[in-house]
Amino acid sequence: MTTTQPLLHSAAFNIGSLVRIGAQRMPDRVAIRMLDGIAVTYAELDANSDRIANALLGTGLSSGDRVAIWMDNDVRYLEAYLACLKARMVVVQCNVRHTSFEAQHMLDDSGAVALFFDDSTAERVEALENREALQLTVTTGVNRDCASLRYDDFLASGRPTPPTLTFGSSDDLAVLAYTSGTTGLAKGARLTHRSLRSISQTNQVANRYTIGSTQIFGLSLSSSAGIPAHVLPHLAVGGTTILMTSFDTPRLVDAIDRQRATFTVLPGPPIVDFCTIVREQRRTLPSLQSLLHGTAKAPEEQLELLVDAIGPRLVEGWGMTENSGGLVAATTALDYSGRRPGIFSSTGRPVPETVVRLIDEHGNNLPHDGSSVGQLIMRSGSLADGYWNNEEATAKSFRDGWYHTGDVGKIDEEGYIEVLDRRTDLIISGGMNIYPSEIERVLLQIPGVVECAVVGVHHEKWGSTPVAYVVRADSAASPSLEEIGFFCRQQLASYKQPSRIEFTSALPRNVGGKVMRHRLQ
Repeated sequence: MTTTQPLLHSAAFNIGSLVRIGAQRMPDRVAIRMLDGIAVTYAELDANSDRIANALLGTGLSSGDRVAIWMDNDVRYLEAYLACLKARMVVVQCNVRHTSFEAQHMLDDSGAVALFFDDSTAERVEALENREALQLTVTTGVNRDCASLRYDDFLASGRPTPPTLTFGSSDDLAVLAYTSGTTGLAKGARLTHRSLRSISQTNQVANRYTIGSTQIFGLSLSSSAGIPAHVLPHLAVGGTTILMTSFDTPRLVDAIDRQRATFTVLPGPPIVDFCTIVREQRRTLPSLQSLLHGTAKAPEEQLELLVDAIGPRLVEGWGMTENSGGLVAATTALDYSGRRPGIFSSTGRPVPETVVRLIDEHGNNLPHDGSSVGQLIMRSGSLADGYWNNEEATAKSFRDGWYHTGDVGKIDEEGYIEVLDRRTDLIISGGMNIYPSEIERVLLQIPGVVECAVVGVHHEKWGSTPVAYVVRADSAASPSLEEIGFFCRQQLASYKQPSRIEFTSALPRNVGGKVMRHRLQ
């Protein structure tokens, strides 16, 4: 468990050291556990990940090899993840909701030579077309005949001593985090040991962690942000991560109280349900220090409702896979306690060691005056160093140390950022810029509108025109086409009004929860 090897020095670093440091400081503290299941201490997590790392090296795999993980939430997910980092191998994360086709793309693109999977993905593993390209597959299941090694046997085969390939350059590749792919095949963002260490440090500040923080984590570890942006920072502060098998709003609220959690992540869709439960059950959630609203953008009215329910403990932010899944900008408690004007449309200010600029279509700087609109570009220590095996996409997005996010927004005089839309979602109609979020904000004010998305479609005269897709509540009070059209005419300029409104039962979303606008188009 313990080692005399150096943990940190200027030329070499391994993000897997976080658990080793924890094992030396507090070996018996729980590092990760299932809400209704097993718990693993720092000492056990360190030892198990050492064994898996040595088992991987013992099969002939070596530093730099890509190892995929396609599993549901489980403590063994983190053991395998840390083992790859300790052995200087590269983690390829396949989202647990991916189809065989989507996973196959990532395995082929990354050149993965090994795969960890479980019962939840076993049938999809069997359906992979190029499974024979994998040198090694390890399953946590016990009843699957996939010609794979069992996880427990693989664990036992590894030596408990620290692996020999523990340290190397901070710029060594650590993770290939595949983007959500809302407009096409996902790209693998190249995250290094340096970038993971940096996001671990900045997210501690931005998310307002306490020393020994306890988080309830209801999202998926298989998402690109799950471990880099939330679990690794908690290991760094000696914290405990309590995993839910799946997101459940009532259980989340109850778990925060019962486990005396100090932090959690709340995605956008359950905000109203969360607030309703807190209010009706008169929960004060006294242990909770901060709550990050994550994944997709939420209406201002819902964020205000959330602050009314929990006070200034809300953290609203802006982040991306290319920033190691972590925050680029974040709000503070003072922003909400003082109800800063416009705060519910803002994502806050840049986090430590991060710079954000605003540029026009020619790359010229735009003023931070709160009204100029342009593309947001950024740089930070957490930034990926490009896309795997995709020089064209890298050259387009990563230029002179700056990541061109493709997000359109504004920055005011004090540095507060407002993200309006993706640049690719901008609708230009008759020479006029139309931001879908402007129209969506109006539609969501209509009683009975549950969700909506606005996209631009071709128009012979105007070039492009906005079309709205609306999900209505299942009730007699649901608005009609005429009522929605009338409301839009009252609130929007004529060129911004949807030329067509379509009712749908659900919006198409990717595994990250983002609306796939290209499917609507």
